[in-house]
Amino acid sequence: MDVYRGRLTQAFQETAREIADIDDQLQGLALDDTAAEGVDNHPADDSDQLFERERLMTIRGELVDRRLAIQGAMQKLDDGTYGICERCGKPIAPERLEALPFARYCLDCQNILDREGRPRR
Repeated sequence: MDVYRGRLTQAFQETAREIADIDDQLQGLALDDTAAEGVDNHPADDSDQLFERERLMTIRGELVDRRLAIQGAMQKLDDGTYGICERCGKPIAPERLEALPFARYCLDCQNILDREGRPRR
């Protein structure tokens, strides 16, 4: 379990850094908007900035979800329930945990949830 805790800790730190990087980029876009006040921008320039802001916000949301999933997996390590599928209660395959250490579902249950169109959260 120490190996998984190390992987989860590393993933948490990497995710936190990625969120901070995106926050910096978003701050830069906001500064660009402030610096351009009073200047007539071409509508295409405005739409490019809007698109970039929306793209970054989408990525940021996914990273926040990932960070929460990692925290949940770390809590499961503490509780002794790590590696147990939340849907069926069976163990999650070590290969799956190797690839995705914060997986909440075994592969069979994840496939069922994906077919049903349920979100992965």
